[in-house]
Amino acid sequence: MQKYRQAAIAIAFLTIILSAGICNGLSSRENENKKNRSQKVAILNAFEQGDYEAWRQIVGKKGEVYNAISKEEFNKFVLARQAARAGEYDKAINLSAEVENDLRVKMGEGYFA
Repeated sequence: MQKYRQAAIAIAFLTIILSAGICNGLSSRENENKKNRSQKVAILNAFEQGDYEAWRQIVGKKGEVYNAISKEEFNKFVLARQAARAGEYDKAINLSAEVENDLRVKMGEGYFA
């Protein structure tokens, strides 16, 4: 169970980072809420389908993540998600760690504080 939790936390952490602010708190306006929900669904679909180009279109040029995530890193993240679902927790943890380490180098430790 410990490996499951570790993999889940690593995947969740990267999901937030790769969402580049899209998956933030809900706005008080109904239209904003609908837009946020729509973007959340679209970004999760991009992750599920391993669609790097769709992901880039969704996150746009928001923040540093847009330029920091290469197609290779995105694909590692997708593989980590798939591995976790398949019960391959060590693989999921290792792939997540690789992506996180790459991002720490590119974006600096301050981004993760």
